[in-house]
Amino acid sequence: MHMFWLLAAAACSAFTQVSGFVPHHQQDILIRQVPYHHLTFRPIKQQRYLSQTKREVFDGVPTANDHRIISSEKILSAQRVMGVMSAAAWIWISVTALSYHPDPKFADCTLRHNILTMSQAFAFQLPVGYATISALSSLDSTATSTIRRRLNLAVAASSMWLAASTAFASKFAFGYDLYTLKLKAIASGTHTANGLLALFAWRRSFSTDKMTVPICLSRVIRGTIGSLWDIGPSKPSNDPDSPELISNNNASIWGLCTAGLLWFTILPVVSPYPLATVPTILGKRLSRPASAFTFLGAVCAFCLKESTESKAEEDRISRLRKGLMIGSSLHLLLIMLKLIGVDGGGLIIPGRGLWEVYPAMLAVPFATASSIIVHALVCFAALL
Repeated sequence: MHMFWLLAAAACSAFTQVSGFVPHHQQDILIRQVPYHHLTFRPIKQQRYLSQTKREVFDGVPTANDHRIISSEKILSAQRVMGVMSAAAWIWISVTALSYHPDPKFADCTLRHNILTMSQAFAFQLPVGYATISALSSLDSTATSTIRRRLNLAVAASSMWLAASTAFASKFAFGYDLYTLKLKAIASGTHTANGLLALFAWRRSFSTDKMTVPICLSRVIRGTIGSLWDIGPSKPSNDPDSPELISNNNASIWGLCTAGLLWFTILPVVSPYPLATVPTILGKRLSRPASAFTFLGAVCAFCLKESTESKAEEDRISRLRKGLMIGSSLHLLLIMLKLIGVDGGGLIIPGRGLWEVYPAMLAVPFATASSIIVHALVCFAALL
C-alpha cells in the first residue's frame, strides 16, 4: 500500500513538471529554472499560461531602461533647481558689485545710475539663462538630443567660468575684489555644482558606458572644431526671394548672430580696458564674468541656426528664440536709454551724464556700435 502512494506521488510530480500545471507557490521557482527555449516544445495553451505567469512574476521588477528614465527625470528636476540657484547667485554677485562704485572718481554716482547698471547685468543674462534651462528641461525627443548635449556643454562651460570669476574676482575684475569669503564660497560652489550637473547630464545622454575621460575630451574637441566650421550656412544664397532657400537664408542670419556673439564673448577676455567692457557695458567689475552669458547666447543662436537649417524646429526650441529676443531687446533698450541721456544727460536730453559716467563705452565707439548691431540682428532673426 505504501508503495502505491509513493508511485502515485512520483507520477503526479512528473505530470506537473511536463504539463506545466504547477502549484501557485512553486510557479516562480519553476519558471526561473526552466530555460526559455524549452517552452517552445510545449503545447500552445501551456506556453501562453507560462508566459502570462512569467509576466506577472517579473512585472514588478524595474528594468535598466526604467532606471535610466527615472534618473533622467531626476536630472532634469535637479537642473531646474540648480538653474534657479545659479541665477540667484548671479543676482547676488551683481548687486554686491554694482550697487556702488569703488573708484573715488565715480563715488558720487546716483542711485539711478546704479539701478541702470544693475539692470544691464540682468537684461540679457537672465532671459538667456532661463531659456537655456527651460529648453534643457523639456528636450526629451531623439530629434533634439544633439541640441541638448550642446546646451549642456554650454551650461557647464559658462558655470565654470562664473565660478572661477567669483572665486578669483581680482583676476577677472582688473584688481577689484568686492566679495566676502562667504559670498565667494556660496556663489562659486553653486556655479560649480551647476556645471558638474550639466556635464553629468551630457555624459548620461549617451547610451554607451564606454565614455572614458579621453573619449569625452576627444568628442568635445572634435565637436567644437566641427561646430566652428559649421557656423556658416550649408547652402548660402544671394537670392532673398528664393522659396526653397528662405529657411536657409534665415539660418544664415542665425549663423551671423552666432559669430557676432562668439566674438563678443572672446573680446572682453583678451582685451584691455576699456575695450573689455563691450558688449555688456558693466565696467571693470563684471564685464569679463558676464562673458559666460554671451557665450551661452552664442550657443543658443547656433542651435537655432542648426534647427532652422534642418527644418525640424520644435516648439521647445522656440524657447531659445524667445529668450534671445527678450534678452537682446532689453539690452538694447537700456543702451538706448543711456545714449539719449536718462542718466544725467546724453545725445538728446541735456546734460553731461553720458560722457561723465560712461567714458568706457564712448572710448570705443566702433566696438559699441558693432555690439548694438549684433543684438539688433538677433532681434531681427527671432522675428523671422
